[in-house]
Amino acid sequence: MADAVKTERCPLCGCGFDAAAQGCRPSCPLAKGCSVICCPSCGYSFPQENAGLAGRLRRMLDRVERRRTGT
Repeated sequence: MADAVKTERCPLCGCGFDAAAQGCRPSCPLAKGCSVICCPSCGYSFPQENAGLAGRLRRMLDRVERRRTGT
């Protein structure tokens, strides 16, 4: 069974992309354990929201939106 690809959506441009391939640069002193990802389309850097309260809230809001729009 293959692992599902975790996609992120850029809050600036809306581009969807594979978050695993867009982590911090290894030369950054904070790279180890950093949750910042970089959008390959526009270059905007933002924290990943898949953990903690922010991630749970985002998933809940996404489910509500999908039910509302019927997709």
